[in-house]
Amino acid sequence: MTLLLILISLGLIWINLIGLALLCNGFARDYAVSRVGSVLILCLAFFFLEHFYGLGPNLWLFPVSTALSAWAIWKDRNVLRRNWPLEAAFGAGVLLCMGWRYMFPNIDLFEERFPDFVFIHDYYSGTLLPPMDRWLPPFKADFYYSFQFYSTALMGRWFNLDRGVCYQLGYCFLSGLIACSIFATIRRLCAWRPAAPLITFALMLGGCGIALVAHLSIKPQNHIQGVQMVRYLGMQWDKDDYTKLGKVLDGFLFRTDGKPPPELPVEPLSTLLLKGEFHPPLTGILILMFSLLLIASLEDEGDPFKRRALTALLASTIPLALLGNTWVFPLQTLLVSGWFIYRAILGERDHWLPGLFGGGAATALAYPFLARFLSQATMHTTELRLVRPGDHANIAEWLAVFWPVALLAILSLWNRERRSLCFFFIAIWGVLLALTEIFYNHDINSGTWERFNSTLKWWGWIYTGAVLTLAAINMGSRSRLCRFGAVLVVLIPCIQLYDYGSEMILSPKDDLGHLDGTNWITRDYTIRDIVSALKTRPDGICIDSGNTTSNTDATVIPIYGNKQAYVGWPVQEGIWREYRWEIGARIEEEKAFYSGKMEDPLGWLLSNDIRYVLWLQKDNDDLNSRFLPIWNKIRSRYVWRRYCGNDGDWAVGFWERMDGPAPLLGTMPAKG
Repeated sequence: MTLLLILISLGLIWINLIGLALLCNGFARDYAVSRVGSVLILCLAFFFLEHFYGLGPNLWLFPVSTALSAWAIWKDRNVLRRNWPLEAAFGAGVLLCMGWRYMFPNIDLFEERFPDFVFIHDYYSGTLLPPMDRWLPPFKADFYYSFQFYSTALMGRWFNLDRGVCYQLGYCFLSGLIACSIFATIRRLCAWRPAAPLITFALMLGGCGIALVAHLSIKPQNHIQGVQMVRYLGMQWDKDDYTKLGKVLDGFLFRTDGKPPPELPVEPLSTLLLKGEFHPPLTGILILMFSLLLIASLEDEGDPFKRRALTALLASTIPLALLGNTWVFPLQTLLVSGWFIYRAILGERDHWLPGLFGGGAATALAYPFLARFLSQATMHTTELRLVRPGDHANIAEWLAVFWPVALLAILSLWNRERRSLCFFFIAIWGVLLALTEIFYNHDINSGTWERFNSTLKWWGWIYTGAVLTLAAINMGSRSRLCRFGAVLVVLIPCIQLYDYGSEMILSPKDDLGHLDGTNWITRDYTIRDIVSALKTRPDGICIDSGNTTSNTDATVIPIYGNKQAYVGWPVQEGIWREYRWEIGARIEEEKAFYSGKMEDPLGWLLSNDIRYVLWLQKDNDDLNSRFLPIWNKIRSRYVWRRYCGNDGDWAVGFWERMDGPAPLLGTMPAKG
């Protein structure tokens, strides 16, 4: 995808988002709330609708929506002129993410990049929801909190984007909405103009408290990587890697009882944005930022109608969190409920009814999805449990992450301007942090990894919200101690920017600009041609050899070729589907087919509706001895498409099922 086409696509989608915001602003009279809320409302409305009627893969709505957006921008250009800083923040968030995606665009086997991509493929089909799981057809993809993937696929269908480009642009625009929400929230909590860009910069590019601790503890020549920063608490470092101060801190941060320390990872917002994994915690952060924007707007809003509307929207973020990132649903519920209790203590009594209406309306729109999702296997294998005595974070470990939050809370004691709001946020973040040390969400992990996913998903969410609110309130204080103390606290974790910069400079950029995300594998011209050929052919199930329990490339070509895989990564599908027997059975069947040990491979292919069979370089063992015997058994219904080799001792290509009369294939090539 050329840079020019990227810029055109970015501009076109941006214009449509502005037009949507201006349309909603005609009702809400609050551009910042409309700018973020309109996107969530539109996606939720389509998500509801397509549970009753699938609209297909190609919506082609952008000519009409772009024309309406251009008209709205011209008509309300004064509104846009007044809110240009908000659009600048949005653009900064988009360009930050796009710069990183442009340099490192691969959608590869790192963590859950590729499963996330598969989810976008699932929803790109535009069929009646829930769609088919393209990693385990014909089962449905109704087992995951997939609102982010649906929304991204909706954008791709709206603007007719390639799936890989859709992944990248969805990532970038989600980053822009988060930056826009942070900026607008700070502006409502703090009149000091430098605060908004400063805190937004710190949250989007800085780390958490670990950033300072790690740099003080580890020698500079060791170049701390992003994964090491995230998993600093629980990692075992070589003693020679420590500075003198690090050796002292090591005695506090790591256990001396001889037992392995628990893994307590924390993933700040900046890491979520830059690591390339388009995962639902991003939507969890966006919903959090939107709810804080609504709280900041409600704090000073005097108009009764607008207060009711904002309150209804705030309550709607609770069911939206269940769709967007189920892990933070309990935290989002406590945050919003805490706000309602806080307002009741202050004497407000008419906010409960709008809250019930907003929460009820959003729940009704989410219900078609929740009715299936909440009954799936993944919901049966997770539960809240009490943290075991040996798994608690000690005070040093806790402070290593949250010392900025603790210092901002202490500074808030000198804040006279928004004292009650300060106490609310100190109380709510304190309660949430305490609860993360009392409870954890038990999943498939055990041992030192028992709390891994809980702290990974919860601590970063709390840290982002706490720093945003407490720093903004302190920077709005007349007290110089509050203001400049908060500036210092917020800027120190930005030392992690050095690590991001080092990674950007030192990492190879062999795939620069290939925004479809495939170049890491399609730089092999033969694979590129196979992927291109599969894209032109009818949809169907495609099998590939070499599927294992690790992150394997066995399903990459089928998915990149817009086809279904007979079975995806067994660990992922096992987690999602409570390790049902079909997953292991399909893996064994594929192994039997490719090993040449299956007695009736043709019958197996036909009975499982398999349309495409890949045969790649990795299958050419022993002078490709298995190729001709398999071809002989399936040639009556499958035609061979060769893309490299000689069809004897070396062959690369795929077999395609012919549903009409068998073609005249000529004589069988002799082996060798």
